[in-house]
Amino acid sequence: MMIDPVSPRRSIHMVGIGGAGMSGLARLALQAGYRVSGSDRSASAVLDQLAALGAHITVGHTAAAVPADTEVLVVSTAIAPGNPECQEAERRGIPIQHRSELLVALMRGRRGLAVAGAHGKSTTSAMLLAALGDASGCVGATVAGGGGTGAVWGRGPWFVAEADESDRSLLRLEPEGVILLNVDHDHHTTYASIEEVEAVFATFLARVPADGVIIAGPEPRAWKLARAAGRPVRLVGDGPDAWVHVAARDQHGMRLEFADGRTLHVPLAVPGAHNAANAACALALADWCGVPTDVAAARIAGFTGVGRRFEFRGEVAGIVIIDDYAHHPAEIRATLQGARERHPGRIIAIFQPHLYSRTRALGAELADALANADVAIVTEVYAAREEYDPAVSGRSIADAIAPPTRAKFAPTLEQAGQIAARLARPGDMILTLGAGDITDLAQELVQLLESEYSGHAAGGGAGHAD
Repeated sequence: MMIDPVSPRRSIHMVGIGGAGMSGLARLALQAGYRVSGSDRSASAVLDQLAALGAHITVGHTAAAVPADTEVLVVSTAIAPGNPECQEAERRGIPIQHRSELLVALMRGRRGLAVAGAHGKSTTSAMLLAALGDASGCVGATVAGGGGTGAVWGRGPWFVAEADESDRSLLRLEPEGVILLNVDHDHHTTYASIEEVEAVFATFLARVPADGVIIAGPEPRAWKLARAAGRPVRLVGDGPDAWVHVAARDQHGMRLEFADGRTLHVPLAVPGAHNAANAACALALADWCGVPTDVAAARIAGFTGVGRRFEFRGEVAGIVIIDDYAHHPAEIRATLQGARERHPGRIIAIFQPHLYSRTRALGAELADALANADVAIVTEVYAAREEYDPAVSGRSIADAIAPPTRAKFAPTLEQAGQIAARLARPGDMILTLGAGDITDLAQELVQLLESEYSGHAAGGGAGHAD
């Protein structure tokens, strides 16, 4: 049974409803008129907000959490088949569907757009939402107006979806316009090689209709796949065939030059060359959707980022604390580059490796990326959905970080925070990096530093020995 968005009986139960992707879908489903219930392993502010919108929430996973009138059980890839709610659905003959199928159902009746690529999808999706105006969207990070989720339900015709290649679920989408930001080998348990990644993106681009459009970000593989797709293409980056490129950039924004000779200054509140490229891609697709580039640029000027993407968490005694989702070498490198552009002082990076498979495959590259910090503190691996692997450790990354970066290994987040607080001095920036629970450490660092610098005004303090 497919989820039908126009059925008079639309009762869905979402397992893991508090997750980044699922919570946004739940919010959209409630706004679209679904009866929504859901469960998650622990209470959270997101669950409270969904309950306030009308969702029936259960904390903990039990068979009893599935309401009697449930028509469809919705799960993400992270939910194991042995989950008691999945087992209850099977016992009662309730169809189990992947969350991407709910996304497809919610997009019906709107004109679909998708943002794909290995890095930058959430930020670019949110930029595109801002550029379009009153659009709907589902993004994998918290966005303005999303009530603590990545979802907004607008009145306009467009629906922006972040296209997830990690489990190939992007192949269920049927967008009119696509941004392919970049192509990289990530998700090593899903893809054995970069060629497999390219093949999935090629299949995805083939789903764009003949009168649609593909925007390709400034990355060689993205350009190659876009050109080969046989669809109208707008290339972003340097090259004779580029539709637009970033001609200049400073801390206030960028200047775009278009193939037709136009130039445009775009104010940007988010740092880094990667965000300039993200914005250029969003403007290229918004223009195709009928929004003049100067109008779209003015809307993007107020964009300050999405959750966990260079997110300011606090400043204590002149020490700035920033949290970022970066967990792949390319993302870490880009984030540190952006930090250098905005911050003149030392940068202390605390990195939590995410997944044994990624750490095993990219350990040397992770160490190389972290060498762009002045101090790099590496914790033990966040296993997430993977089984413990004693042969893989964050220590190997710390040991491989080259001087002059000062590298340290701290098995736990608590130890990492203590080391960072001891080393930090006024004028430093502390960056917490990773896709796991390291985000909690950022706020704990604020409290730890406040305690340590108690009695000192922000910008002052005793300082610490290096």
